[in-house]
Amino acid sequence: MLHGVARGVGAVAVAALAVGAFIAADSFERPGVRIDPPSVVVEPEESSQVRVCSGPLLVLADDAADATTASSFGSTSVVTTADPADAPIEETGLDAPGNPDAATDGTPLVVASEPGSVVAGMLAAAQSQTASSEEISGFAASACIEPAAEAWLVGGATDVGRSSLVLLANPGDVASTVDVRVIGEAGPIEAPSAIGITVPARSQRVLSLAGLAPNVVSPVVHVTSTGGPIAASLEHTIVRGLDPSGVELVTPVAAPAPEQVIPGFVVTSAGGVAPQEDEAAGDEFPAVRLLAPGDAGVEVNVTVRSDSGEAVSELSVSLQGGRVIDVPLGNLQTGSYTVLLDADGPVVGAARATAEVEGDGGPVPADLAWTAATAPLLDRAAIAVAPGPSPTLHLANPGGDPLDVTLTLGGAERTITVAGGAATSIAVDPRSSVLVADGAGLHASVSYRGDGELASLSVQPPGPLDAPIRVYPH
Repeated sequence: MLHGVARGVGAVAVAALAVGAFIAADSFERPGVRIDPPSVVVEPEESSQVRVCSGPLLVLADDAADATTASSFGSTSVVTTADPADAPIEETGLDAPGNPDAATDGTPLVVASEPGSVVAGMLAAAQSQTASSEEISGFAASACIEPAAEAWLVGGATDVGRSSLVLLANPGDVASTVDVRVIGEAGPIEAPSAIGITVPARSQRVLSLAGLAPNVVSPVVHVTSTGGPIAASLEHTIVRGLDPSGVELVTPVAAPAPEQVIPGFVVTSAGGVAPQEDEAAGDEFPAVRLLAPGDAGVEVNVTVRSDSGEAVSELSVSLQGGRVIDVPLGNLQTGSYTVLLDADGPVVGAARATAEVEGDGGPVPADLAWTAATAPLLDRAAIAVAPGPSPTLHLANPGGDPLDVTLTLGGAERTITVAGGAATSIAVDPRSSVLVADGAGLHASVSYRGDGELASLSVQPPGPLDAPIRVYPH
């Protein structure tokens, strides 16, 4: 009996020693084994850089719901630039079906570089046109834009005396399917006919915004596409009584984000409307249009700063999700400003101003401009300056540190310092170009102002270019 117990105790001891040895062995570091899955880096073939100019201003015939009746009245002036300056650039017109005057006035224009001939992102083009007719008058200028799968157009109106056209240009070789969604002051607007629109290859389609969203004071248009990127823009015209009183070409603003910068907002006549006033109807005063996409409400702090960095107007705005609002910017003196938006959620925005001329009973509005929120520049940028009255380049620095930027104008270099929280305005020549170096973090626009003329040309950085990708085969 005792021998059996002794054997049992010995067995337990041996088992304990074995477990201890296993634990001790497991506590030692063992060399890791890692097997990387097979992969290959694919270098995409370099493609052309493309910019699309929206073409001549258009006017609708009697049937405003029929886009085929949109006809031009005059032609645009287009300026292109690239780095290097002698790089070959090809200009090709798009089809403009339904425009009976396309043969004489021209059509939307595709500006493209040969693959590898232009430094990445350093192709730019811009257009401008002066209108003077019974239907439309004023001056409009816009950058020729890079096609994209998504665009936000902040501007326009379809209430009495206001009309807007959505311009959809497809520079590609395959048809694109486009959804156009309109959001107004009362929220999203149902427009089934604007979903699944086919834009044929190498052509432009024109939609009357009034046909999609009638009697809307503050629209924002969201454009998405599949099958190929689209260059989307919006033409906004105003008639007061029987007198045409302004035109502007609106190009896409920066994508929704909690912080937005609107550079080079120009006020040509002192005055305005207090932000807290209930009766802020009309479009004759400086204002900012805001939208928080989605259903969630957003709090926005709006600050208007002079070029010196002084805050001349500050206000807080509560946005309802999915509803657009035009907010008066207060009483502003003549000059150029930067409008800063600081929100607790994503927003899109643009600022509106008007130019006046002296009428029989005093100053009357004669033109308008929409100044878009822009994304920050990359280290280098190319800017084309379309012809127009007193073009001025605006560079805004929303950061806290000063930035030294080198500009090449007319072949000559100059270095300027843009103080933190401030901006600078530089007169430039019509039909010229500007090359920017060390400009990362700055926001830019070009403004035009003359006798009863006002326009803004936003400068957006290029989208992601072709880059190597790593492929993991199964």
